[in-house]
Amino acid sequence: MSDMEPTFRPRLQYPERALRLRREGRVVVEFRIGNDGAPQDVRVVEAVPPGLFEQSALRYAAGLRYHPDEGRPPHPAEAMRRERERQRLEVRFEMRGQA
Repeated sequence: MSDMEPTFRPRLQYPERALRLRREGRVVVEFRIGNDGAPQDVRVVEAVPPGLFEQSALRYAAGLRYHPDEGRPPHPAEAMRRERERQRLEVRFEMRGQA
């Protein structure tokens, strides 16, 4: 998925409904990393099962932070190309460690 490592990862919130149903799943999100290191235009690409984990995955991905200059080469044309590139991240929801 993404080859860039975040400098900050927020706590992943397991959805209450998924806990009650004792369901696990995964969501693939896609986003661009802005010049400030924050994800932009975060969207769900795939969710298994659908309709259960998407909002938590979107909040998690939006809270990630990357080094502001990471992936930003000095040449302007290359920087513009990188700005358009989208990163993918798989967010897994597993019951172990959940109350």
